Amino acid sequence: MAKCSTMFRVFAAFLPCVTIAGALSGCVLDTEEPLDIAQVGLDLEDDDESQKVASEEDEPEDVEPEDVAAEEKKSRGNPSPQAGAACTTSATFKFATSGDVTTASINTTVVAWFTKGAYTVRMTGPSRTFAAGVAGAPSVTTTMWIRTLPTPFDPATMGTTARSAWLNAARIVNCSTGTSDILAVAYDYIEGASKDAGYANGADFQDYLGISWDPPDGNIVAADTTQIGKLDCSGFLRLIFGHHANFVYGGVEAKIPMSWYVAGTLTRASKDQYQSGPGKIIVPFRTQPTGAAAFNGAPSATELSAIQVGDIVFFDSSCDYSVASPSCGTDWTTISHTGIYVGRDSSNNARFLSSRSTADGPTVANTGGWSVFNDAAGISGTYPKRFRAARRF
Repeated sequence: MAKCSTMFRVFAAFLPCVTIAGALSGCVLDTEEPLDIAQVGLDLEDDDESQKVASEEDEPEDVEPEDVAAEEKKSRGNPSPQAGAACTTSATFKFATSGDVTTASINTTVVAWFTKGAYTVRMTGPSRTFAAGVAGAPSVTTTMWIRTLPTPFDPATMGTTARSAWLNAARIVNCSTGTSDILAVAYDYIEGASKDAGYANGADFQDYLGISWDPPDGNIVAADTTQIGKLDCSGFLRLIFGHHANFVYGGVEAKIPMSWYVAGTLTRASKDQYQSGPGKIIVPFRTQPTGAAAFNGAPSATELSAIQVGDIVFFDSSCDYSVASPSCGTDWTTISHTGIYVGRDSSNNARFLSSRSTADGPTVANTGGWSVFNDAAGISGTYPKRFRAARRF
């Protein structure tokens, strides 16, 4: 695994809970959703199962039948054979910058978005349909592809020539086989997929893989043998963005450096990934303004328009605006769940992919609560009530 600069090791002496692997769980765990108010009357006889159910809304589980349609079982993220202009290279990209975002256009069509300070680049490519892995759950069809730069984007240091070369290479890779982007990698871990992962609170990327991790700001951490093959929500993001390389350019693997707490790297807990993680905050942590009309936690139309495919969404699992007098956190330290926004689904809802307990691992389906964070008629779930922020890694 590629290491961050060794200068980060000077932080180790000042960081709690990183010297003994056995003590780590109390420092970095993400907590999941508490019992929904509608669940109070549930008869939870099995103690182990009750811990799962209490963490998320009690939605009937969708079980994939043995004879699920071939469409649901097909390889996720295969490019459409009608790729067309999505695969063409260009020597004449036109770049324009507005605020922190630099766009790249071919003629008058925008084909890529770079964000100052962020590793991820969003670009157009062949259309793909990602199935949810569970029968009956809406799919997501998108022309967006997400790849990461080896360093955060800065228009002052990555000139137009370098940008054009990188973008042409990325567009070629998008139209070939064998190199998945961030979205396709993430979908590999959902229900029924090739690397179907389970859930365990505190399970980081190295636990899933069964390997040791040598962080730049702490001692070597061995995998927890009881959590092999499992991931919690922030551990899932670290696996996708930090461990996997989604592009190799100039001999450098594109993945985000990880640490426990070092600002600007992919840190361990979801709240720290929001506050000091890589990239740029897109929607700052939001609370109920004093004296304002009550809102149920769902993002506004303006906030939804700012959140793009590949961005990271954050939730305060302890806050529930469905009760008469909700007790909600007032700052980012109450963030306890996170996932990847993958786009609008076939029902036009904002769908995200995250690792959750009731769904037993990474899911984009509606098992145990809808994987949707916009507020719309017919949505049953707690996430629209508890949305708090978004960041672009």
